Amino acid sequence: MAKRIQLSFSSLAAPRDEFGGSLLTSHPKGRRPLDSKLPTHLVLRAERSAMRTPANFLKVNEIVRTVCLKHGVRLYEYANVGNHLHLLIRLRSRVSWAAFIREVTGRIASLTTVRWLNRPYTRIVRGWKRAFRIAQEYVRLNVLEADGMIRREDVAALRRLKILWDPSGGS
Repeated sequence: MAKRIQLSFSSLAAPRDEFGGSLLTSHPKGRRPLDSKLPTHLVLRAERSAMRTPANFLKVNEIVRTVCLKHGVRLYEYANVGNHLHLLIRLRSRVSWAAFIREVTGRIASLTTVRWLNRPYTRIVRGWKRAFRIAQEYVRLNVLEADGMIRREDVAALRRLKILWDPSGGS
């Protein structure tokens, strides 16, 4: 009689939803997780703050929007913070990702002469309701911080006053 082998589901790791940025300590060993049916939070971090200067701000914003249109990437939210960009996007396909990220990073780097600090950080936003709303609010808060209208410490107070949505549903 053949010996039965029990498979353990604990050895099967759940797929990661995030990739890049400071998470990479060496060369990546796997593919970047991307999903064409769910939104993705993308962060591009530069070594210095040159993307929000008066000479570059509108040009960088225009580059992001035109490259998104060109490659069929849906742009839901966008924040230019100066030394980094936040984009909440939805990709058409993995192929469109490669062309999109190559063009947007190259055009911004050539315009502003910045060097990218890390590889692009991406995180799949798992869901269109609560998770998507949290991601939208996070990008919008970065816009307010960059404009000098809010500090990170003020966020808790705004949630208590019901001005910002509380993802925990707390009082």
